[in-house]
Amino acid sequence: MAENPIYHSDKQTYGTYLKINELLGLQRPRTGHHDELLFIISHQVYELWFKQMMHELEEVCGHLDADRPLRAAQLFERIHKIQHLLIEQIPMLETMFSVEFARFRDSLRPASGFQSVQFRKIEFFCGNKNPKMLALVGEDEEAKREMATFLDKSTPYDHFIRHLAREDNGIFKIPREALARDTTQPHEPDERLVDSLEILYRAQHEGSQAGKKNAGERYYAQMRIAEHLLEFDEKFAIWRFHHVKMVERMIGGGMGTGGSSGAKYLASTLARPFWPDLWSVRNRLGGGYGGAPAASPAAAATPEKPAGGGGCPYAG
Repeated sequence: MAENPIYHSDKQTYGTYLKINELLGLQRPRTGHHDELLFIISHQVYELWFKQMMHELEEVCGHLDADRPLRAAQLFERIHKIQHLLIEQIPMLETMFSVEFARFRDSLRPASGFQSVQFRKIEFFCGNKNPKMLALVGEDEEAKREMATFLDKSTPYDHFIRHLAREDNGIFKIPREALARDTTQPHEPDERLVDSLEILYRAQHEGSQAGKKNAGERYYAQMRIAEHLLEFDEKFAIWRFHHVKMVERMIGGGMGTGGSSGAKYLASTLARPFWPDLWSVRNRLGGGYGGAPAASPAAAATPEKPAGGGGCPYAG
């Protein structure tokens, strides 16, 4: 029996296709410290996943523009897995002791994670529009131009809201101003969009009490996209929090290698959701089963049931 010639081809191999030799030659420690290689590889892996995440986010927006929410939802599942990997990589860096990191940290100056062009592109694309960040990459004009192109791009949430309006604006009543907002600015809370989102979420139960078949299915795909956007925002915040604690564990409250305030600055980013409307609508959906609006904590408080209890068994 003749052997399959593909396994003996000198035209393409695993190594040549993936450029393994070139890839393994990109780790060039500046000191002889054992842990510096881990530091370099971890951050290079981050950059590779940032690249894939941006690739998927742009495709999500394309599917939403083409009114294919289920295709967009499938890609969001992949994006969440990438986010999980980013979060789970932090404990790997934490296997370094602070005193060991300090032995090669000075060799990094003035380089800083603040200069990650891909991370800033993701932030800009998702709504954290801050042109001051362009200055962080120093004299790299090409990097500045690359980052700047994402300052005025519509965010995934913008693409979703436009899709929702095309789906049935007679129901969701997306305000015209929201469809033509200034995309160079971060998202600000918009009670009119919160109204639209509340309609979307409550539509999932329409007809269910009457026993209608397939009740709530009409806009289920759109509701899933809203949940995926929320999950993306949540996982991004979780990654930020873990990153802050890792930085505090390594350098305490000291300055970053690029001259930033280090963990102090990172901590300041924790309370900045990309898409505040998706969080605000929860205030209206927290009532009992059947869609009853949630009462305010003050109105609901009694001596037997003080305010602040919420739905969490550990919430005081």
